[in-house]
Amino acid sequence: MSKRREWLVIPDTNFLLVPGQFGVDIISELNRVLDVRFRVVVPNVVLQELEVIERKARGKDLMAIRMAKKLAERFETLEIGEFGKRPIDDQIFDFVVKNERVIVCTNDRGLKKRLRERGIPVVYLRSKKILELEGMLG
Repeated sequence: MSKRREWLVIPDTNFLLVPGQFGVDIISELNRVLDVRFRVVVPNVVLQELEVIERKARGKDLMAIRMAKKLAERFETLEIGEFGKRPIDDQIFDFVVKNERVIVCTNDRGLKKRLRERGIPVVYLRSKKILELEGMLG
């Protein structure tokens, strides 16, 4: 990737479900917590996972997944790997470690811990109502 001035913001699957599950507007929240230029890109494997879980979902879960898919359509897709080959968290982690100026949006404790150990900034949902940034944007 060439030198970008803006940061890439990469949501995982669970993060895209936040608006449907908790009623949090993640876009305005991202604008609030990130005082840098950024662009949200959705990994291809995340989109594929949404397709898979949509087929099994019912009721409120299904509505949250449909909201997540609608939200994801607003952003470009980032090809990071192949669905089903390896865990999505690992594929996101590997992409992020190889690239600069990337922020990951996740509520997954394990992924968050691994990213923070490598100094990668993470945005997560706090108290089920606001987003919080952990890490430096430098």
